[in-house]
Amino acid sequence: MRREVTLKDIAGELGLSISTVARALADHHHISEANKVRVRGAAARLGYVAHSAARAMRNGQSTLIGLIIPDVQNEFYGTLAKALAQCFDAAGFQMLLAITEDDPESEERQVKGLSEARAAGIVFVPCPQPRRETLALLERGSWAQLIRRVEDVDAPWFGIDEEAALMQATTHLLTLGHRRIAYVGGTTDLSTGRGRLRGFERAFAAAGVKLPKDLIRLGRPRMDFSAEAFESLWSLSGRPTAVVTGGARLSAGVLEMIGRLNLRVPEDISIVGYGDAPWWNTGLSTISLPVRDIALSCGDFLLRRIRERSTTASGGKPPVYQATHLPALVLRSSTAPWPLQNAVS
Repeated sequence: MRREVTLKDIAGELGLSISTVARALADHHHISEANKVRVRGAAARLGYVAHSAARAMRNGQSTLIGLIIPDVQNEFYGTLAKALAQCFDAAGFQMLLAITEDDPESEERQVKGLSEARAAGIVFVPCPQPRRETLALLERGSWAQLIRRVEDVDAPWFGIDEEAALMQATTHLLTLGHRRIAYVGGTTDLSTGRGRLRGFERAFAAAGVKLPKDLIRLGRPRMDFSAEAFESLWSLSGRPTAVVTGGARLSAGVLEMIGRLNLRVPEDISIVGYGDAPWWNTGLSTISLPVRDIALSCGDFLLRRIRERSTTASGGKPPVYQATHLPALVLRSSTAPWPLQNAVS
């Protein structure tokens, strides 16, 4: 097994002191450009790899930034992760991805590991009930909440106006004459779930229409849940004429069950989805989300906060920053008036 190349090896190769080599690699202003070029060239030739943990101990900060998300298979989070990775890479940082599956124990473990690695910052999509120990660890460094938020914690947050999103989608269906509108959404132990359900309910209140509580199904944001939820809705004697979903994976599950039941869209059922995954049928009316804009806004903020912490003495707590992004309702062919104007009697 090949031995790891050290600063001592580079120093011996060039006839320089170890301290001079270390400073040259750190771009120290006391070292001449000629020596910096020589040292970098020797480091590359010998295959020297900097020890990031040791550097973090010296500087108090690493070039690592953590992204903690609940689900990597969700297209929404995948898009966020890609945009953030590009943002951090352009600034000279590396992004580490951690998956929690909404398990608070795993979440605490991931945050602790990033803290021990002296990560420069953390982007955090919290689980429904994060532990106090997790939040205490996060408060020691630079961090921001993304999409979801712990509402009683003063911390930067970047997300979507969930209430406006679902109100807009539901109002569209009400305007088309639908009254038996189903909602398949996430649980209300998540801030996103609470906001989306409020939007659904507000649309009925604003239209002066009675809320069909028997058509509301809430559960984990998984395809299997939403598929089963829609199947149960379709088995009711008072079936829904339309459905609006509150999540990308939930939309996928409902669409899958609609296909299994051989239903026609929009003749049998109108649907408004959530998100805009590229593998969906392009005829789906949906709540389109500015995912990349949210990610870049969060990434730019965190990089700015990291720079501020490294160049200024710690003093009073900075003001809490929040950015709410507005979604857009994209209308395609999956919704139609009820009853259909061209229906055959």
